[in-house]
Amino acid sequence: MATVTALGKATVFTVGTVDLADQLQSITMTKTVEALDSTVLTDTSRRNAAGLENSETTFTVLGSFATGEAIQTIFGDVGTESTIVFEPLAAAPGASSPRYTHSNAFLATAPIVVEVGSLVSITATYTGGDIAQAVS
Repeated sequence: MATVTALGKATVFTVGTVDLADQLQSITMTKTVEALDSTVLTDTSRRNAAGLENSETTFTVLGSFATGEAIQTIFGDVGTESTIVFEPLAAAPGASSPRYTHSNAFLATAPIVVEVGSLVSITATYTGGDIAQAVS
């Protein structure tokens, strides 16, 4: 399982077509491929083959109730699939500046967290689909 974790400001962070880079607090993208048993009778140990990908992206953004901002965008995505794009560096996609795209990501819940004396935030976990890394 490969995990990419970044904290802080991203140069590119979109959910669907909405740019939320200025509100991003943290993001974790985990690419997961199921292990299928491919052991045969002559093997002396278990062997696996790649199955279906079932990846996950979890992020926390500062809550903004304005039209087209974080809360309306994420609540509008509940029960649907979306595409999430994350690029941590300002340069064009390359070997030292990758771009990650989570396609066909499904959002089941969208909790708003409100603490007295703190900014409103929302943490969303999109599951399923696939994560691709662009390096060119």
